[in-house]
Amino acid sequence: MSADTEIERNICDFLRRNGKSTALIIAKEIGPDKRTVNKHLYNLERSNQVFKTDEQPPVWGLMEKKNEIKPELKSQTTRDTSEVKDVEDLLKRSGGLKAHQIATDLGQPKQTIKKQLYSMMDKGKVQKCSRSNMWTLNEEWSHDSFSQESSCPSDHGLDSVSGLSHSFDVIAKLGQGGFGCVYEVKHKYDGKIYAVKRVILTRKADSEVKALARLDHPNIVRYITCWPSSDNWTSNQERNQVSNTSSDAVTFERDGSEERDDDDDDDDEDEDVTSGMESLSVTESASAAAEPSGNNRTDSLDSSNHSGTYLFIQMEFCEGGTLTDWIKARNFMEKQRIIVEIHKIFYEIITGVEYIHANKLIHRDLKPDNILFGADGKVKIGDFGLVAAQTDQNGDPIERSNRGTPTYMSPEQKNKKNYDEKTDIFPLGLVWFEMIWKISTGSERVKLWPDLRDQRFPEGFSDSCQTESKFIMKMLSYSPEHRPHAKDVKEKLEKFFPLDQNLLSQKTV
Repeated sequence: MSADTEIERNICDFLRRNGKSTALIIAKEIGPDKRTVNKHLYNLERSNQVFKTDEQPPVWGLMEKKNEIKPELKSQTTRDTSEVKDVEDLLKRSGGLKAHQIATDLGQPKQTIKKQLYSMMDKGKVQKCSRSNMWTLNEEWSHDSFSQESSCPSDHGLDSVSGLSHSFDVIAKLGQGGFGCVYEVKHKYDGKIYAVKRVILTRKADSEVKALARLDHPNIVRYITCWPSSDNWTSNQERNQVSNTSSDAVTFERDGSEERDDDDDDDDEDEDVTSGMESLSVTESASAAAEPSGNNRTDSLDSSNHSGTYLFIQMEFCEGGTLTDWIKARNFMEKQRIIVEIHKIFYEIITGVEYIHANKLIHRDLKPDNILFGADGKVKIGDFGLVAAQTDQNGDPIERSNRGTPTYMSPEQKNKKNYDEKTDIFPLGLVWFEMIWKISTGSERVKLWPDLRDQRFPEGFSDSCQTESKFIMKMLSYSPEHRPHAKDVKEKLEKFFPLDQNLLSQKTV
């Protein structure tokens, strides 16, 4: 079977199991990049095997008559539907569980349950809290009167999200974590597609939007506007997500839900970003109600402390996906990697980071999930939810927290020491390595990652990528003073590597 035939078979199998879906969701599930999946979807449409809707982006479905379904397929479909219903019922009764708890209660393998959960998440039925790893049923799916057969994102009540419905049609929920939700939306008047992030209105959200508003660069996600909404809208699942936070174990799942370590009560650095700038017009009481407190404070959705006041941040929609998608597609589709393309992408990343640092800010959460691509393929750095000022108003160091994604955090960021903008260089060393070196399995990644963080490369890397390995080694220095500045890395790239787009097909590793 040819590779093209196998991809098209996998697409049809996915649509048969899950119902209608978008190209991006299909690509995330079966492996190839979105562009490849789109090509094969149109091939399947020409052969009358699939159809698409008029929505933007189009939603695809399988053209398969019921009387053509084989008996064994009917049986499998019935079993799958029954198993999903079991998961829904369990989550409805419990309010929220981890995957292994669901697997134990239902007597199913954990991997089977996780596959079902992610499939249900793609349809908007469930959501996962990135901090506690708890799975909960979305509010609209918890009502018995709601149709459980729909599979199109626009059918899940998303278009009625409070604070959005007046000016936008909500196409899909792009992601959710402890810090808020991101939606793909279509403006009702200008017809354009945007991304809108909804977060609880806290000082941290104030910092994020102020940072975005002052950053204007082609390699940073473009900020459009923001607005508060005081509508009393929240789900039971969001209210229950943040209880009983999980252990400090580091996971290596590439689903955009890696844990953030947020167990501090220091808000000083949150306020530093907005120093000298007018703050959002929020009443003190509303801000205090939205701000969790205590030694286990997070900036996540905590019902006991917020009053339903949200901030919506409108940004450009990056339809090219994330760097995580790019890495996954490269690992799946090719044995050889185009090294010049890697250099070009990383050059755009470091250029964006240099600009952030030049504006006296630190990103603090650089990782492939937060590096996006625009429609033209240009890199866009996003998610400024942890942005912080480099120094206080007097130019002195700031006592930092250990917020961030543990997998990519620098040693000093993990240990809650004073740190500066060079904390962003450490994760960039990891990202650069990840772009070059193929990591085939999760177990390989678990084994490799601790060594990589200690500057120990896998066999063959230093020989095949001599110059890159030297730069990455310096970027992964334990002591930040031994790491280069973003400006220095950019200059080295310009000096040692060809970055001409016309050379992209001429050199591989």
